[in-house]
Amino acid sequence: MTVSTTPLIANKLSRIPSSQEERFRALDRDLARRYVTLLLHQARTSEARRRNQGQLLYIPRVEICDSPSSSRVTATIELPGVNVEDISLQVGTNDTLRISGERKRKISPAPGPDTKYPFQEIIYGKFERVLKLPEGTMMSTISAAVDNGLLLVSWPRLPPSATANVTASGET
Repeated sequence: MTVSTTPLIANKLSRIPSSQEERFRALDRDLARRYVTLLLHQARTSEARRRNQGQLLYIPRVEICDSPSSSRVTATIELPGVNVEDISLQVGTNDTLRISGERKRKISPAPGPDTKYPFQEIIYGKFERVLKLPEGTMMSTISAAVDNGLLLVSWPRLPPSATANVTASGET
């Protein structure tokens, strides 16, 4: 009895790993791919849930500058139309800087249900951005300023304790 295979079946058979190690690597890649997909899905659904609950409307854009010639790292966050009083900076327990606040509408709409906005691109409401800080960074070492709708936040490249250790070890 002769068994013939079609090109499609031959192609599928050629992709089956032949050794146990190849099969393990294929399984490992597949599991890693599924895990990353699961993590991304959880992050997206968490953010969507927060948006639906009115806790978060948008995430401002950020530019981080880490120049080797400077002892500080500077982040520039776009916050046009946000008052300084409406911005909050908090250092978290896991070495993160949480920048949050709210952009409020400057012109209150005329009362009534017939008020329309034929064109609206500006997002109003709550915002949040979380940045990773070097381990051990304290709030007292962070500086912030608002200039023309840009929040400039800077922190030391190395926390004070790490700088002290480096200087002490350099002297001996």
